[in-house]
Amino acid sequence: MSPRSLLLAPGLALALVFATACQTATRPPSHVEAALAKSTADTVVPKYLGPDSIDLRTLLPEPPAANSPYSDGEILIIRAAQSDASPESRARAIAEDDMKVWLFAEILGPAFNAKDKPKTAAFIRQIERDSSVVTSAAKKVWNRPRPFVQDPGLRPLTSDVPTSGSYPSGHTTRAAIWSETLVLLAPEKADAIRARARLIGFDRIILGVHFPSDVAAGNALGKAIVEEMKKSGEFQKDLEEARGEWVQ
Repeated sequence: MSPRSLLLAPGLALALVFATACQTATRPPSHVEAALAKSTADTVVPKYLGPDSIDLRTLLPEPPAANSPYSDGEILIIRAAQSDASPESRARAIAEDDMKVWLFAEILGPAFNAKDKPKTAAFIRQIERDSSVVTSAAKKVWNRPRPFVQDPGLRPLTSDVPTSGSYPSGHTTRAAIWSETLVLLAPEKADAIRARARLIGFDRIILGVHFPSDVAAGNALGKAIVEEMKKSGEFQKDLEEARGEWVQ
């Protein structure tokens, strides 16, 4: 079986199964996340999220156990993704290690930059600060070993090797948060924005730093965070101010 077949067959199946689980998990609420979020909030005070806005264990399923058949199967998918990746895909994935929201200028045009859209830039910075509380808590709750830790023979395709937990993917979470926010500002480009965000998640698999299930969970978490933020009056106020920069 070719690397591409490996990726498209079991890879798609595993990703779909796990993505569905991320949307339908109904575990009892846990107080662990609130305690971890509180410790993080000592330095970051959320503006758009309350302390109990996101119940991580209700939202996300448990990640596959380390070195389990599921995790081993995901490592095969990672190897296939790396083998199948073009030089351009590898270069893009490495560049996204230090990604900024302005990469979406590929979709939104050259006017999408901090100088031309300062209110949008401030809005997104606040969203990132708020979401970091949740993402940091999630990493600590599960502390899943990275793919290259579970399989030392797997080589990450980046020199910036992460040391935090693998689940959920922080880059994918951030990409989903950005995309769902940008869709509110440029709804006519929603499909292209979301497609670019999904590519960021896939690139983390190419790099060998995340499992497909990490990416599925990050996508679900990012979308859930924005849905919670949208309930905030402060979020809606700042969104409207940012929208003023997008009027043609």
